[in-house]
Amino acid sequence: MAELKHALMLQALRTDEARRVRQREHVKNSYYRKQNVMKALRQELSDLELKYSRTLQLKQQQMEWREVAETLGGDSARDLSDDLVEQYMQLSVKKQQLVRENKELARMGTTFSQFQLKTEHLLDAEPKVALEPPPMTVDEVALEAMTVPECHQVACQALKEIEDFMESNNNFTTGLEVFGWREQRREETDHVKFTLKKRFVGVTPLDMSTRGWRVVSSPRGLAGLYSSTMYLSMKVLQVVDDYNVIMYRVITNASTMGTVQSLFLVSRFRMSTGYVILFRSVDRNRLRKLRPDGTIGAWDTPGGGTKWLDMFAWTLLEEEPDNKNAVIFSYGGIVYGTEAVNTRMWMLEILSLALRWENKVVGPTLMLNN
Repeated sequence: MAELKHALMLQALRTDEARRVRQREHVKNSYYRKQNVMKALRQELSDLELKYSRTLQLKQQQMEWREVAETLGGDSARDLSDDLVEQYMQLSVKKQQLVRENKELARMGTTFSQFQLKTEHLLDAEPKVALEPPPMTVDEVALEAMTVPECHQVACQALKEIEDFMESNNNFTTGLEVFGWREQRREETDHVKFTLKKRFVGVTPLDMSTRGWRVVSSPRGLAGLYSSTMYLSMKVLQVVDDYNVIMYRVITNASTMGTVQSLFLVSRFRMSTGYVILFRSVDRNRLRKLRPDGTIGAWDTPGGGTKWLDMFAWTLLEEEPDNKNAVIFSYGGIVYGTEAVNTRMWMLEILSLALRWENKVVGPTLMLNN
């Protein structure tokens, strides 16, 4: 008898538990059905609002066209007006579709650019990124991290210097043009201040700065702009955010084996007339030595022929006045002569770098000119 009662109790418990499970499943299914219904209704409401807006706009345009036709008078004018209204309605619908597609493509392009840049940074996090046989290892270098406000401070100070130089009337130019590039420079005993300018049509400052940033914000892209005759090692030490990167670079003279090091910020930011991509040296006292066991110690300055080279270069991408479909591109900076790279060699390298930049960001120069 006791066993029968126990069996009945177990059966009742199982039945009750099964009922609760079915009830929970029913509630969950009802919830998802209501969610789907609400989603469908919201989509239907959005579609109806869009159709209403289009219909109202097209009706207003149609009334305006009819008023013009009645003013002109005549059946032929009225028939012509109806045809024009129909064509205009079709074009308006097509335009709205293209505007929506353009916004979606722009959003997808931005997402892809950010993903591509993060992927490149992951690839460049490998111990070494170099052209040709690496002249000097960069895998033992670490950095005392910089903050976003510190990067902004460097950028603001640099922008003021850039504006002062661009507004100066003491620059020299030969007046020559190479593949559309015009140069201005100011030569000193140990350095040269320069700027190269070119006009590009069919592109906006935002678009060009986005493409340029993808190239220069990773060692692989930036190193690819330099001549293969320059023995170059480069490494990203810190990705501060999506628009600020700290890099370390070593250039070696193949004949003397003398080296020059640079620690610099690569930054992209907006100004009143367009965008700036900045390359500016930062305090090298932030450098640290990365030991084999993963710990970080004080930086030991290598001996021999190692020297430091201050880096200050920029690209300005400004909207042409009265033409939103054209960009005035300026590539400028200050270069210093050293044992590893003299001033004359730097000036030749600068023109080559500008041409390679155009090839990567805009398109092949010769093809464009042809």
